[in-house]
Amino acid sequence: MGVVQEFPPILKIKKEVKLNCKHCGTEMQSRGVKDGVRSYYCPNCPKGQNWEYIKENGENVFPSSSPEKASFASDGENIFINYVSDHVPSTDEVAKLYDINLDEWEVRTFETTDWQMGRKDKKVDLSFNGGVMDGTVEDSGQINRVWLHRINVKFIRKTQEIRARNYVQELVEEIKKNAPIYPEIKYSVPKDGMLYEIDAPDIHFGRLAWNEETGKDYDIHVAENDVNKVFDQLLSYAKIFNISEILLPWGNDFFNVDSLENTTTHGTPQQEDTRWQKTFSRGCKLSRTIIDKCSQIAPVRVLIISGNHDTQRTFYLGEVLNAYYYNSKNVIIDNSPKVRKYHLFGTNLIGFAHGYNEKLDRLASMMANEVPELWAKAKHREMHTGDKHRKFDATEESGVVLRILRALTASDAWTYGKGFNSLRAAESFLWHPDNGLLAQFTAQP
Repeated sequence: MGVVQEFPPILKIKKEVKLNCKHCGTEMQSRGVKDGVRSYYCPNCPKGQNWEYIKENGENVFPSSSPEKASFASDGENIFINYVSDHVPSTDEVAKLYDINLDEWEVRTFETTDWQMGRKDKKVDLSFNGGVMDGTVEDSGQINRVWLHRINVKFIRKTQEIRARNYVQELVEEIKKNAPIYPEIKYSVPKDGMLYEIDAPDIHFGRLAWNEETGKDYDIHVAENDVNKVFDQLLSYAKIFNISEILLPWGNDFFNVDSLENTTTHGTPQQEDTRWQKTFSRGCKLSRTIIDKCSQIAPVRVLIISGNHDTQRTFYLGEVLNAYYYNSKNVIIDNSPKVRKYHLFGTNLIGFAHGYNEKLDRLASMMANEVPELWAKAKHREMHTGDKHRKFDATEESGVVLRILRALTASDAWTYGKGFNSLRAAESFLWHPDNGLLAQFTAQP
């Protein structure tokens, strides 16, 4: 298991410091020093919350929530931590305490043993000078009980996920070295050219559904056919108008899962079609096909929007696309890590969010706060989200129209069982630079 690391002894406190209770704010009473740790007591808080301990290292005073005695051991693939604390910490606290990177390690076991320890309600402030003791002792005669907790945590290395990240990083570097040279397309830029926005959120590429169970088969082959079909239809409308730019929000739960265990980013198990390498590779290829189709009509700006099913994989997809179009002057990929993104076209400000984490009634104020310089230039403002798998045009709030867009994916067993069966579709919006939204189109697979 490796060498056990014992933490250094605590240095003796040099002087008493003023300490306010972290629960109620009352100034706490010193109860003296033992083994270099000064204890403080709050008379207002209930037992279990009314004690605090501090130690001094040099001139810095640290809260006693840091373990006084602890052991740390690692064999390369596992980390073992054991210590005693006056409170039960969160996983993040333990990781921060020992500088553990949670992108590379995950908790396998987290165990606590709890007990109470009695302490006399006594305040001791004594000093010795020439063998003579001087000071005060205050003893109420009561016994205060304090909860203590022995913490045992085991972390395991995310070996497979690290390999997956390394695979994507190596893939990105290889693609950049061999990125195709796209011939620059000389688009005819029409006067008062319009923006064509195409939205296909919640594709959930990799989801598996069985017709006998859900009324519709769905796998990566069906998804590829459906996505191509709706984009061919929506792009056919674009040829009728003078389009100067295509805006393509991409991601928004493009993939169905985000882990090797076929769970979402938050750990919810999913019915998945195939191995993640195949799903990721085919998903990248499908994305390139759609972008190439769009680029035949007008320059394309791709905004990568993360979802709650596939936060990491959507970012990896964006990195691959950014590398693939590295030499292209026809396509711009925005894979910045911001979860909400905005685009100003003429006097139109259009914002995008997945809609899972945000409170929808706050999206208008988020737009104003996050891009005030764009807000000031706009007359027409909208926020577009996915996630809900149904269409809903909210009422206008603070001058911003909120649209919740339909999903393209089919229902899996869980969503079908819950009765979440809305019309499957992709949608597009035609924006005039001065007059705002002129038209909206819908395409069904």
